[in-house]
Amino acid sequence: MRLKKVIKNVAKNTGGVFLLIIGCILIFTPGPGLLAIFAGLYLTSFPGKPALVAKLKKTKFYHRYMINIESKIKSKFIRKNKKKNEY
Repeated sequence: MRLKKVIKNVAKNTGGVFLLIIGCILIFTPGPGLLAIFAGLYLTSFPGKPALVAKLKKTKFYHRYMINIESKIKSKFIRKNKKKNEY
């Protein structure tokens, strides 16, 4: 039972680090770099993580980025709902 938990934590942290690396690469190429970085930070476990996440959430850049993503998602749902209502 204990071995499963260790394997799960190692896999989760490995996946998180992989997402962090991919996110850093995607920052300089077209793609959702910050989204991958935030997902990687969410998955990994390290000391000081809650403080780092709190600092990131307070930045202006984070809020602009999240508002941009939310507006894109909302516009897609609005378009889908309009198409459903037209039929």
